[in-house]
Amino acid sequence: MNIRLLTSRIALPLAVACTLFTTHAWEEHGAVDTALAAAGDMLLVAGCIGRIWCAVHIAGRKNLELVDVGPFSISRNPLYFFTFIALVGAGLAFESLVITALFVTVFFATHWPTILKEERFLAGVFGDAYATYLERVPRFVPDPRIYRGTPELTLGTAAFTRAMMEAALIPMVYLLAQGVESAHEAHLLPQLARLY
Repeated sequence: MNIRLLTSRIALPLAVACTLFTTHAWEEHGAVDTALAAAGDMLLVAGCIGRIWCAVHIAGRKNLELVDVGPFSISRNPLYFFTFIALVGAGLAFESLVITALFVTVFFATHWPTILKEERFLAGVFGDAYATYLERVPRFVPDPRIYRGTPELTLGTAAFTRAMMEAALIPMVYLLAQGVESAHEAHLLPQLARLY
């Protein structure tokens, strides 16, 4: 089992437990509570759309050719970037800065080593073309100024369908957060701590 999967299997249940048994310290339906939830919802949608955008460009092509158009022209790891955006959105959907920080920590603990490992692998597969790509495109945070599109794409439908199904689950976090909050209000779940 790779390190990312092992770390995810340990850290993710702890993060989920934190969301189930804690609540936010803000006034319910107050300005901060509402702003955090709205920001979280927007980031969840952005993460979902971003992952679909990436899937359109890479489905069925990953590791077979160097994809350097669309989202891959502005970031070497746009799928991970949009996953990060979705995780920040997930934390904010629970209206907690502490849970958001926890999700961000889990992301970097589980994904950053994978990003570095994949770069070494791709350098071995694509050689000089990948070295040029490394010089031109930032590792993580997209740079829209260097965007390069393509007039048409061919994609693997099985890989694209799987990516669409995964992306479709992202907005469900909002419903989960609302369900947990309702369960806290109805005293169906214990509130062991109040977090900012």
